[in-house]
Amino acid sequence: MDEAPNIQKLKCTPLHCLYAQYGAKVAPFAGFELPLSFDGVISEHLATRASAGLFDVSHMGIVDLIPRNGESQDAISRALERISPAGIADLGNDRLQYALFTNEQGGVVDDFIVSRNESRIRLVLNASRTDADLAYIQSALVGISEITLREDLVQLALQGPEAVAILAPFHRGVAELGFMQSGRFHIDGIDCEVSRSGYTGEDGFEIIVDSENALNVASALLKHNGVTFCGLGARDSLRLEAGLCLYGNDLDETTTPIEARLAWTIPKRRREDAAFAGSQVILDQIAAGTQRTRVGISSLTKRPIREGSILFDEEGLEVGIVTSGGFGPSCEAPVAMGYINAGVVDDSSRLVAHARDKEFPCQIAALPFVQHKYKRN
Repeated sequence: MDEAPNIQKLKCTPLHCLYAQYGAKVAPFAGFELPLSFDGVISEHLATRASAGLFDVSHMGIVDLIPRNGESQDAISRALERISPAGIADLGNDRLQYALFTNEQGGVVDDFIVSRNESRIRLVLNASRTDADLAYIQSALVGISEITLREDLVQLALQGPEAVAILAPFHRGVAELGFMQSGRFHIDGIDCEVSRSGYTGEDGFEIIVDSENALNVASALLKHNGVTFCGLGARDSLRLEAGLCLYGNDLDETTTPIEARLAWTIPKRRREDAAFAGSQVILDQIAAGTQRTRVGISSLTKRPIREGSILFDEEGLEVGIVTSGGFGPSCEAPVAMGYINAGVVDDSSRLVAHARDKEFPCQIAALPFVQHKYKRN
């Protein structure tokens, strides 16, 4: 007798009950059922740029690291630095940092956010990489740290120029946060960890709250006329316009930080100590350059250029590939990113993208397509 197919049941976030109420179009993503859009990707994108968008990012992996066996947070930081070129040991309390895990070949295992306070170091991981990341972290932290996947916590993102005006009436202290700073505040009477951060290029906040209280926090924010409930589609178009990488598209285990133009994530101390996975490859690329590099790509027609399109120069030679692409609502034009041979990197370089037996004339463009508006100190 044939066995029944093993169909994995999709997980639901604590906000799932709001999806139908707000007319969500849902789809599977990283093992969860998540909203692609509510009113439409373009309207949600533009609402975030003009006012504020609320995103359910509860699928992200939140991991807490707490010292064990008499170890310290510094010991955890130093151990993490063996698998990351970031300056994690230099991170102050209530500060966040964008960072990368790398492998011995210099490839990016994942990009993540690391933060710390008096009691723990916290990592926020990509949902699709959480299991692989946990195994990698455990290999580095054996006997040093308790490693806890916080499935009791969820994360929301309130992004846009009006985000601070919307959040501050709940607790005026949030307005005093600078970019990549965090603190504990009450939102609608509920204790939350709030950071001034996000992945849209806009000013905004990410809110971590107990799963049992997440629905109340989201509902309180959605009552504001300036807040639009947004899905994954707008989150993707916003980050693409901002020139921000998506793991699995623009980053993977065969792509180095230098090829991805993320050398800024590797501070001077780490370049000098060279004590991280893939350091030889990465430092050689810093010194001598790379054979390919990430660039922005502008379509010279109204047709978006999608990921996987092969790039050719004007002489018909293959020079690269598109890794992210779509329509940029704020730009009112198609936008894309990809990797091309370093020898053809020039803002005046004309290219042709080939996909599905069609040709798309395009041009290398400066990144980001929309300037970042983070709140600097």
